[in-house]
Amino acid sequence: MGAVDTVKAFMNALEANEKDTVTDLLSENFTFSDWTPMPLNKAGFLEVMAELKSGIPGMIFNLHNVQEQGNKITGSIQIAGYQTDSFSIPTLSLPPIPQMARSVSLPVEDVTYIVEDNHISLMNVHHVDGGGIKGLLNQLGFDAPIVQ
Repeated sequence: MGAVDTVKAFMNALEANEKDTVTDLLSENFTFSDWTPMPLNKAGFLEVMAELKSGIPGMIFNLHNVQEQGNKITGSIQIAGYQTDSFSIPTLSLPPIPQMARSVSLPVEDVTYIVEDNHISLMNVHHVDGGGIKGLLNQLGFDAPIVQ
């Protein structure tokens, strides 16, 4: 599987909430950065995604503009979804987020992946105003006590 195929399979599995596939496509030294207030390792990323998906099960990432430069893949994502349940994100030390029954549609954010041996070792979402976890929570009407 090529680097682009690995990234696309990962993002499709993330949208479909296929936890085993997502886990298998991440390297043990995986780092997720700039979308959350602090970088997350593999376990932290998986926990945050599971926590988000518990409240916004249909959350999609809309990966597009995918470009390949060796093992570096760049693209854009636009996260959207509808909150169906309350949820919490203890991984980020946030209080429970109540069920607000709101849709979210974040601004387009550029993303960079590094793929090594068919595993993603880095996912960096380049911060934009209104994006990231803070933007998502703000759209739900939750004033997130986090700094980004």
